[in-house]
Amino acid sequence: MAGFQKLIAMGNVTKDPDIREFEAGNAVAKFSIAVNGYKDSVEYFDVEWWKPNGALAYVAKGTPVLVEGELQTQRWEKDGQQRSKMIVRVSSLKLIGGKKPEMAGDFA
Repeated sequence: MAGFQKLIAMGNVTKDPDIREFEAGNAVAKFSIAVNGYKDSVEYFDVEWWKPNGALAYVAKGTPVLVEGELQTQRWEKDGQQRSKMIVRVSSLKLIGGKKPEMAGDFA
């Protein structure tokens, strides 16, 4: 039996996206979001958005977004130590609010 997992989180972007472009127009945007939780807790999620679209022009530090995707574990070795972290691999992104009407919308 195959497994299934999905994460939906709404929060604010904590830093401007780091965009890396590859051949044939492929790109990945990496950034983090802060999500307010129970009482005063805040959870931070590292996000990777592969092949982002025009909405990326509106994503900057402080932008409220809703991301949907799956959790993925990244592993690497540094200084002889095995390291890992969980990231959200975005399948869709929605801009929340904003002063310009074109900022609201769904972006897959």
